[in-house]
Amino acid sequence: MQDQKINIGIIGLGGAGRAHARRFRNNSLVGKIVGYDLRDDIPIDQDIQIANSTETLLEQVDAVSICTPDHCHLKDIRTCLRAGKHVLVEKPMVASLDEAIELKSLLAEHPHQKFAVHHQMRHAPAFESVSRLVREGTLWRVFYIEANYWHDMTDRSTRYDDWRAREGQSLIFGHACHPFDLILNIVGSEPTQHSTFLSKIGFDDYKAEYTSATTVMNFDNGTIAKTHVNSCCVYPQYNNLIVLGDKGTFVDGVLFKNGKFTKLTDFYGPGKTSIQLNVVEVKIPRRLLSFLFKSYLGTMNWLASKLMSHPDYGFRHYPMTVYNHDAACQTMIDNFIDSIARNTAVLVGFCDAERVIRICEEAEKDGLRRMQQTNGKSAQRITHVENNCE
Repeated sequence: MQDQKINIGIIGLGGAGRAHARRFRNNSLVGKIVGYDLRDDIPIDQDIQIANSTETLLEQVDAVSICTPDHCHLKDIRTCLRAGKHVLVEKPMVASLDEAIELKSLLAEHPHQKFAVHHQMRHAPAFESVSRLVREGTLWRVFYIEANYWHDMTDRSTRYDDWRAREGQSLIFGHACHPFDLILNIVGSEPTQHSTFLSKIGFDDYKAEYTSATTVMNFDNGTIAKTHVNSCCVYPQYNNLIVLGDKGTFVDGVLFKNGKFTKLTDFYGPGKTSIQLNVVEVKIPRRLLSFLFKSYLGTMNWLASKLMSHPDYGFRHYPMTVYNHDAACQTMIDNFIDSIARNTAVLVGFCDAERVIRICEEAEKDGLRRMQQTNGKSAQRITHVENNCE
């Protein structure tokens, strides 16, 4: 399809769907964008044509981005594949391991259609270089990985719809899939052992069984990994990635080795970045931000050389780093379009996403079992949710 525009459908026009629409519009190979949502009262301020049904949408497009609630993913994937469309689905790929098994058979029936999963975090500029460092042996033997995702969902869970806050929405499937994917992608295998601990403290209106989850993993190469995710922290959204090796340390896109910090990625491309300061929006050239960050790193290297080993100073948590969510998501969108136009591979396909689903399900079962033992009452995962997919 190199010589023609690719028409895109988006099913689900909440926060994720609108963001996908904006990023598809940034790609020059995309033609029209057609959206559909069960709700007819969603305001759309972008260049999107609105269909009155999924069937009407499918008649007009070549590929579909599925941004519906997690428990609707399999149904929507099935509908789109059977209509002959390429599919990009938001994470988590599906809502259970049984659904993943069913999807595997479904994909085997449609081998010529592209299928991609929007696990974007591994492609955040601050994170994506670490896999290369591990493969090249820059860190040497990796013994510890930590990836966390803190996200106050008290507002976000009901901003577009309340499906996240209803019974049955899984924090592990919806949030922990991010750090799980990061860790599995770095190590290259699944853990031999893992234990999960859950808590229901905070966000009392959240109807799910737990609001935070901590998982510790052990891999057969000796690496230990830890993740923590929550929906109730009193803090801005926070994603981090730490990888410790016996000859170097990676922290959110910065390498520390031989007593020196080295920035591994250019966090900002061309153009400008908007920063909201209370009621004032300031637009700063991204290259200027990059220059300022390099200057900051130089200062931190000087401080590190002078103060890191000084017993009387407590300097910690440097260097400051940047997590560029938008760049990661744009990478996923552009790759999906490129895979269709040029018949290239997708960045994240079924196999990578399936192993994340497997760990999610095992971790949640383990955490709920421990919760039941601790609380002395049933803490089973709620598998039935209100059927709002039709």
